[in-house]
Amino acid sequence: MSGEAKVKAHLEAGEVKVDFEGDVNQVFESIIRFLSQLYPNIEILQKIIFTPDLARLSSSIAGLVEITPEGPIIAPSVDLTARSAISLVLLGAYIGGKLGRLRKDSLATNDLSKFTGKARKTVINELPRLIEEGLVEKVSDGEYRITSLGIRRTEEMVESLKRR
Repeated sequence: MSGEAKVKAHLEAGEVKVDFEGDVNQVFESIIRFLSQLYPNIEILQKIIFTPDLARLSSSIAGLVEITPEGPIIAPSVDLTARSAISLVLLGAYIGGKLGRLRKDSLATNDLSKFTGKARKTVINELPRLIEEGLVEKVSDGEYRITSLGIRRTEEMVESLKRR
């Protein structure tokens, strides 16, 4: 993410004034830490609200998925089941969309087949199961997106892959 613009933020809370500068994730994390110190209830909310951490997610999928201008592709050395490959590619689309590297965070079945390296029929057969489990949602005719639950489960799958 070289060349990414720096973000500056200025906060005032009563007598306390603070400035933050850095990339988006650094500034965001610094603001959350600052507010958590001033308002301890925010820390409790952080523990019960799932908010995907883009920096951590990006780091965790490094070596497994490559986000190209065409879309997220499974790295050639990675062998996954169709289910895991679909989830991982959709996670890559989510990250690529959030980082502004992809126009959207959803993919059509043809793209899922192409980016996962799995047969289109295999992808089409697996998607209803992923939808039923709440891991993927259909967003338009033939387009699919990973859900928050899907992000969480894919994070767990990636962690187990990295431990192998």
